[in-house]
Amino acid sequence: MEIISKNNDNETLFLTKQVFNILLNSVLDHFKKSHGISEKYKDSQLYGFGNYNTEKPSLKNDLELILRGYVNGKYLYNKHREAISGKPIIKISREYKSLFFNYLGYKSIVEFIKSDLLTTKQRNKQLELLNKAGKLDDHYYVCYYFGEDSHMNKGQVVLYNNWKTIEMVYVYEDENGEKGIYTFYGTITQSEDFAHFDTKYYVGNKKSEGAKFIFFIGKSSPNERHYLIGTYSGFDKYDRAIAGKMILKKYNSKTEIEDEVDNKSFDPIICQELNKNRLVVESNIRKNPLMFSKKSPFAQVLMNTYGDYTFEFELEKNKFELKLKIEKYHFNIISLNDSIIIEDDRVSVLNKGQVLNFDFSISGMFYLQKVSIYINALDFAEDKKEAKGNFNGVDINNKIVSGIVLIEKLLS
Repeated sequence: MEIISKNNDNETLFLTKQVFNILLNSVLDHFKKSHGISEKYKDSQLYGFGNYNTEKPSLKNDLELILRGYVNGKYLYNKHREAISGKPIIKISREYKSLFFNYLGYKSIVEFIKSDLLTTKQRNKQLELLNKAGKLDDHYYVCYYFGEDSHMNKGQVVLYNNWKTIEMVYVYEDENGEKGIYTFYGTITQSEDFAHFDTKYYVGNKKSEGAKFIFFIGKSSPNERHYLIGTYSGFDKYDRAIAGKMILKKYNSKTEIEDEVDNKSFDPIICQELNKNRLVVESNIRKNPLMFSKKSPFAQVLMNTYGDYTFEFELEKNKFELKLKIEKYHFNIISLNDSIIIEDDRVSVLNKGQVLNFDFSISGMFYLQKVSIYINALDFAEDKKEAKGNFNGVDINNKIVSGIVLIEKLLS
């Protein structure tokens, strides 16, 4: 394959992980042979950072002799860490793009690629990457989601090579201010109107399954969209299976997403969309279904709620009637009145099965627009045809109201 790379002295050099590892191993072998080193070196001494001994050999000193200038001793070590964490493409900045090859006696990466150190497959893959280097386009996003410990969280998202591969970095800070960093790498596929992210993470050299993401991108190019909304599923830092809603916001650079993730504040619009949007499955195998959750022992109470009802709301001296159906098994609340729609409905059991809660919004010509009803669960026993409870809500004038509700079962 002919090399037609447009890289110049001002551009970053892109190396495949395999080629970078060969380069690094060659650099380390050359360093040890040059100084007659056989014992194991500490990383800080080897790469020349932290409290290393300047009187002893280090790569930093050797590289500064080649560059004839200052070399960041930790730079090569950080690139080594990127490679072992599974990052598929390693970027070498323009200051160092020739330095490591010159240290080995090569004039350029082209000479290095032509050497016998690489297999044909590794050589062709690196040449393909070099040929695309001028066309590589990275995109930067911050992902927002409601996560661990019932808090809003942020993560860094970098999409490489025009939406081909992805890197996601999550930083969690504990009570002592210590930061834990979780990095995921993966591939991106586009199908119909959706983008699918399939990620992996690395512990040492072992690759494990990471989270899965699906985002709606529509017919246009995803790069045109400043926000993407989708879902994720995977596991959290407590090793629980989780799923939820996620929003991606586009930024212009890696520096911008790093600054945004470090910022502890959140856009209230994003918070409103994501708060409490999270499903958690505990990492326990239950032998008895009554132990699925704290609500499980009271499931039979819900089974007593289905049917067709008249809900009569009493507000001072006025009464307002609404006919509703509660579906069996699904527990959706459906209007039996023309021109009235029930939305945001939920049927739940409270207080160890003693109280039923009906919560819903009303669209259409009705005095109440939002209600939350509380009823003694025993009043919904099969042999009883009516029950009385309390409600609070919002009326058509946006006033907060409360009163008595009479619920009567309709004859089938």
